[in-house]
This record gives sequence, structure tokens and C-alpha cells, in this order.
Amino acid sequence: MNGKQENKMNRRKGGFTLIEILLVVVIIGILAGIGIPALSGKSEQAKIAQAQANIKALESALAIYEMNNGAYPSGLDGLLDSSKQGFPFLDKQTVPKDPWGNPFSFTAPGSHNTYKFDISCTTPSGKTIGNWDE
Repeated sequence: MNGKQENKMNRRKGGFTLIEILLVVVIIGILAGIGIPALSGKSEQAKIAQAQANIKALESALAIYEMNNGAYPSGLDGLLDSSKQGFPFLDKQTVPKDPWGNPFSFTAPGSHNTYKFDISCTTPSGKTIGNWDE
């Protein structure tokens, strides 16, 4: 081979063509177009699931409180009182808030659960999440 043919071969191996780069950009755009709508709305579902999990944890703490004290506290802050048993009924020494930053609603006896208590929160869209069956 002469020097000119070697230079042509070396130049062809040097990089990507404009067509190849555009093709990759189009493929990434298509994948993003498919993936983003599939994930939209999932954050609200995750917050609802977190609220339900927090309600279950509060229910467990309230059940233990009631077994130790014979009655439910007047408010969720009563779960932090360690004067009677020597330990609080919540791990983090604070009453959790709902995923939207608001306190949970607590009533004992409840209007939905007349034999025990109601714990609930409301989503920004107005949906009520509580510890009762609907």
C-alpha cells in the first residue's frame, strides 16, 4: 500500500459520522418519550403508600400504649410520653407527619372506628387516607 491509501483508512477509523450521532440522539429521545410518561404519577402513589405505612406504624404504637395504660392517649403526642413506662412508644422521639408535611388527624373514639380510634390524612387532591375500610 502506498501512503495515500493508509491515510484514507486512518481517517475513516477516526470518529463517528453525523448520521450515527443523530441516530443515537433519536433513539435516546424515543426511549425518554416512552419512559417519562410511564413514571409520571408514581410519586403521588409513593406518597400515598408512605402515608398508609405511617398510619400502620401509629396504629401499632397506639395499640401498645393502650395495652400498657388501659386507654388511648388524648393526642398522638401522648405516644412520646415516657413518664409511665420509662420508654416512648415511637422510635424517633417525634410524631411523624404525613408525606405532605401536615400532622395526622387523630380522634379516640373515632367516628369510623367507634371501638378504637381514627387516624387519617388528606392528600392535596382531597383524597382521605385513614385506618378504616371504605
